[in-house]
Amino acid sequence: MNNNRAYLKISVICSVMLVLLLSAVIFSDRTSHADVRRQPAYAVSHEDASLSKEAAPTGFALPTGFALPTGFALPTGFALPTGFALPTGFALPTGIPALPTGIPALPTGFPSLPTKAPSLSPTAAPTVADISVALDKSKVKMVCGDSLALKVTVKGTDLRRYWISSASGIVSVDQKGNLTAKKAGTATITVYCAGKSAVCTVNVLYKDVTDSKDFWYVPTYYLTDLGVVKGYNDQTKFKPAKECTRAQMVTFIWRLAGQPLPKSATCKFTDVYLTDYYYAACIWGNENRIVEGYKDNTFRPNIVCARRHAVTFLWRLAGQPEPVSKTNKFSDVKKKDYFYKATLWASEKKILVGYEDGTFRPDANCLRRQMVTLLYKYDKFSKE
Repeated sequence: MNNNRAYLKISVICSVMLVLLLSAVIFSDRTSHADVRRQPAYAVSHEDASLSKEAAPTGFALPTGFALPTGFALPTGFALPTGFALPTGFALPTGIPALPTGIPALPTGFPSLPTKAPSLSPTAAPTVADISVALDKSKVKMVCGDSLALKVTVKGTDLRRYWISSASGIVSVDQKGNLTAKKAGTATITVYCAGKSAVCTVNVLYKDVTDSKDFWYVPTYYLTDLGVVKGYNDQTKFKPAKECTRAQMVTFIWRLAGQPLPKSATCKFTDVYLTDYYYAACIWGNENRIVEGYKDNTFRPNIVCARRHAVTFLWRLAGQPEPVSKTNKFSDVKKKDYFYKATLWASEKKILVGYEDGTFRPDANCLRRQMVTLLYKYDKFSKE
């Protein structure tokens, strides 16, 4: 824009100078013709008169004293009037003609030239220290199938927010902070903005385990987060009152141990097949003398796991330790029973409590809520 205005001013000056030059030429020409007309008629020959009409006299010059800027030239033989000079201090910037000082002012309303070049430096962006990101909830519980919207407050920036779930299979989140609970488990929802973040922990509950007062509530979610139990209906229901089978029990113990690979690739039990989900668990359990099966070489995976089976499996998993006490507090457990030591050890470790009437009820079916409680207590107390 500055160069355009400079050229505008130069055009104005050049136009003024051109008018002056033309005026000088016309004035000089009229003066010459007037002098000729004042001469006596007999003094001008026909040849001379013809010459005076067709060309200016050779060497015709404007008055002396006229000065031009360097590089500026007029037609040959012309000079500016005496005393005509460009203002002092006339200078040209590199590449374009300079404007002389004292030029006529620009017309009224013409945009004025800036007195100071605008800064090219952008406005400083806010530092990370000036930015904060916060969520309206840091912890939340949802039941499978539920939806919830988290609200984020960002200060110091208008940059975009990004939402991420640590386990989208458990709870998903869209880019507006809307959550959808998919299956039981725990996940974290994080929102990021300008290098800052905020986190919300989400506990997704089974549809049938929602009361925190139930004795199996904590064990159920403890083992779910460890991946030991996975429930039914795509991990949306736990079915706590359902009976636990031998296949389920050995699988839960195997998962609790970290799902170790068995040494053998074949299973000795005739009723356990390669396609069964408990195939590797049964081989590993038998190799480590946790499950032994029946005399006919069957495992009978679909038989409901009795309470005596469950406590014996855990005792064997612990390495068959000797109980400290020799006194059995359960009236229905005899010293001759194969599960006698297992029952005493489990009672000492507070894994097994029994019933209010002082019985263990070894032949009773082990329910899923009882099973998760035994496994939870084992993992918590067996190593003390």
